[in-house]
Amino acid sequence: MYCKPKVNNGSVVIYYGTKGVMRFPTGVKISKSKDRSKKFIQWDYKNNRVSIDVPNSTDMNKIISDWLVKADNIVSEYLKDGATITADELKSNLDRLKDGKAQVKTSLFLDHYDEYMERKRVQLVERGNKSNESYKTYGTFRSTIEDYEAEHQTTLKNSDVTNNDWLNHFHSWLTIKRKKQIIHDGVIYKFKTKGNLKPASVDKRFEVLTGYFTYLKEKELIKDDNFLKRYKRNEITVTSKIKTTLSINEIHELYNYKFDNDVKENVKLIFIFSCLTGFRWKDIENFDKGFICDFKESKVYKHVAQKTKGKIGKIATIPLSKMAIEILETLNYNLKIYSNAYTNQVLHKLLKESKLFDQLTLAEDETGKNLKRYELLTMHRGRDTFITNLINTVPLHELMSYTSHEKLSTLQKYIDYSRDINPEYVSIFDEKPAN
Repeated sequence: MYCKPKVNNGSVVIYYGTKGVMRFPTGVKISKSKDRSKKFIQWDYKNNRVSIDVPNSTDMNKIISDWLVKADNIVSEYLKDGATITADELKSNLDRLKDGKAQVKTSLFLDHYDEYMERKRVQLVERGNKSNESYKTYGTFRSTIEDYEAEHQTTLKNSDVTNNDWLNHFHSWLTIKRKKQIIHDGVIYKFKTKGNLKPASVDKRFEVLTGYFTYLKEKELIKDDNFLKRYKRNEITVTSKIKTTLSINEIHELYNYKFDNDVKENVKLIFIFSCLTGFRWKDIENFDKGFICDFKESKVYKHVAQKTKGKIGKIATIPLSKMAIEILETLNYNLKIYSNAYTNQVLHKLLKESKLFDQLTLAEDETGKNLKRYELLTMHRGRDTFITNLINTVPLHELMSYTSHEKLSTLQKYIDYSRDINPEYVSIFDEKPAN
């Protein structure tokens, strides 16, 4: 340890005394009261931290510890290069870090995670979530790592996690049920996550880990992330993700169900339109009436799907059913009414209210509780519904023209395999051959 926390007139600072003196304020303040020995009564001098009987001492000591580790890490980075950082240089580095302007190549694993979370927040919240990915997952991952560090009494560095041994250990740790809290050096730490994760939830944690590794590689903080991708591909086994879709009868039932306000009605119609066309959310946002044209006495919509725009640029030609046309007319050909997040929020409420999708599924949340169908339905399930309802009746090359898919394997990912089988298909074996 190169730096040390000290109290300076009630303010807790990080002290560094090489080539000058630095007293960097952590923002933590304690009472200025002193005992007969002229020591601050709220400071634990033996362990260099706020006394555990002080309200919010756990949070205060966490802040102090974070700044102390960052300061020590910066000093360590200089020493690796054979240089000694001065007190003024260290303070300058910490000031820049505090102001969010620092690009110090610290080796602490979580040091750049807040920046990464902000990037994901912009992608998933501000720009509208184009998938089923939830921003909440990224906060859960941070809590998971903090719990890991607390339980193992360590502060992870990039060098600690960039190897298969740690991945194996972390993988196993995720599947073990955690205690509610632990006591370390007289301080109570309450776990934020429960552990005991099932394969699908472990997969989610590794998805976040993979994305964060890619981010660290971009910033040249790690050299390679391929080992993690290989580990995830070979060691994280998840059974086919359980999804649910609407049958044709259920589409009509929902269409005929009337809700008590315009917002729910509008969201219902937008969702059903996706079920009838296979539109992704971005396609809904960019819908343009001008691309509807007549074709063989029917209406079709021709467009380049936004997801593949600039890549394959394949044109999707989607026949519009009478119900789809009715929905467009009801909405005055305006599908971009609400944000994706708000639309999904309202969708869950109206599907629950309709009681049409209350059946339990085999899908489970992280506690092992089985989810009901309405809990699995999002705007993106409209595309799955469209493909699943047509897969057995429309020639594959035709269906792929509707969806603009280039590969059959990609199309198959959208199929809802939880649908009941049709035993009539095997009746051909009962047909007697002609003499």
